Amino acid sequence: MKIRKRAGMKHLTLPALMASIPFSFPHEASMAPFLNEIVADFGLSTGVAGQLGTATYLGGVTAALALAPLIGQMTIRRVLVTALFVVAGTSILSGVLENFAALLLTRLITGAAAGIVLAATLAAIARAWSDPKTRVVRTGLVIGAMSAGPGIFAPGLRMLGEFVDWQTGLIVYGSVTAIVGLFVACGLPSLPGSVSEISYKNRLAEAGRVLGMPVLRTVLGMRFISQIAFGLVFSFLAAFFVELHPGKDGWLIPMFFVGPFGFMLSAFIGGPLLAKFGVMRLTALAIMVTGATVFVFVWFAPSPYFSAVLFFLYGLLMGLAQTGMTALIYQHSGDRLGAAVFVNSAMGPAGSMVGAVLGGVAILAVPGYDGYQAFVTVVALGMVIVALRLITTTGRGPEEVVVSVGSRRTGV
Repeated sequence: MKIRKRAGMKHLTLPALMASIPFSFPHEASMAPFLNEIVADFGLSTGVAGQLGTATYLGGVTAALALAPLIGQMTIRRVLVTALFVVAGTSILSGVLENFAALLLTRLITGAAAGIVLAATLAAIARAWSDPKTRVVRTGLVIGAMSAGPGIFAPGLRMLGEFVDWQTGLIVYGSVTAIVGLFVACGLPSLPGSVSEISYKNRLAEAGRVLGMPVLRTVLGMRFISQIAFGLVFSFLAAFFVELHPGKDGWLIPMFFVGPFGFMLSAFIGGPLLAKFGVMRLTALAIMVTGATVFVFVWFAPSPYFSAVLFFLYGLLMGLAQTGMTALIYQHSGDRLGAAVFVNSAMGPAGSMVGAVLGGVAILAVPGYDGYQAFVTVVALGMVIVALRLITTTGRGPEEVVVSVGSRRTGV
């Protein structure tokens, strides 16, 4: 009986991780769709209300710095379930708070728990599947499921908001998160860590050394700047889209769907494509075209249809790029996989936080959205430059998959 239960749990590993990772994006899924309503209810400017995203992302960075270096020693199931229940509880609390400062603090805690969800899920992938080809395909599936957060919850809650207030949407989001937490508690194997004598300080130093590894340094740079773009786009999408297309509020529901749907679609098929055609070049190409797409999205808006197509293309390209960047981190980290996952987990919310903060500053500093558009242009150009660097600095030989067997490296 006991053996049968373990076998069943093994089969639920992938579904449990795919169900968990959407909740690593609580701001995009549950708060960003209601930016205009939050502005009206609290009597704030768009730039100030957008800092709810900053608080969430700051929580994610804090969680990465505090816990992620130690996650290699922890049991994944316990960490993941605890984090999911914290996201659930703070989301429900966010739906009943009437003070903006208290709401900011609550979203900080939500972001910290969400950061742990992301770190634990990525660590679980590496722990559950050791074969590189299997892992890159599983990575694509899990990364694709990530888009269910903003892709299903955002338009779903926005639709619900047509009948109830935005606070009710947050309570619904928290309740669903709690249900997923119960499923993970029952369906995910424990995936225990390994005891280590390495101190926390030394683990942080090891994470610093990851930034000195040639390929990883560039990949993490791509991850950071692409997340700046993500924070810029999603934190202010509701307000900026209405500015681009006045009176077209009804388009917000499909807009919050098409981008994440493209992300999910690309990530699901991206794993096999990357494995077949080469992770490094395809990832860099996706980042370059993403930068160009973001530029066109903010400057050219002849119709809502055109904006929706561009946003779908943005999601499609980012799904491929995120899968590729994660796979490159697994491939090139060698014996520093735990440290690399830690840095990667920190780069996501850190980049999104920078995007939300500077996007808000740009909106407050320059009348209208001219400053916002100018900043997006700078970020888009940075994405192209970093992607070109990855191609030019690593394009002289075959892509390398690092195998941790002594000091031997195997090229494929």
